[in-house]
Amino acid sequence: MAKGSKVDSFLTLVVGGGAGFGLLVLTSKSWKACGVHLNGVGNGPTLFFVGIPVAFVVNLVLFNTVYRFSRKGQGFFTALLAAMIAIAIADLALYSWAGTPNFTPAPICPANVPPWWPTGIPT
Repeated sequence: MAKGSKVDSFLTLVVGGGAGFGLLVLTSKSWKACGVHLNGVGNGPTLFFVGIPVAFVVNLVLFNTVYRFSRKGQGFFTALLAAMIAIAIADLALYSWAGTPNFTPAPICPANVPPWWPTGIPT
């Protein structure tokens, strides 16, 4: 694959990095609302050592790949929209897997979903 321009690299960092940060904030907020503690360790170290690498690598690589392949035959906005949709789907899947753990007490988070989560968005 050919090396991209500085604009492509900037978009990858801004959109992919921003989406990764948003995923981490959403997961942290869910864990705090549901009282999740992993193996007696607080949420901070787990998100720092596991969540940050996974979220940022997935979002940066996914955005860069989809954006570059979509950009070949289409315009700028079509490629950007395709990459943003791909990131939204991937982040929802990652949030459903990591952000809604299945071992939380039922009174706090019924059906493993925080009380503030919109009912129209499946997890």
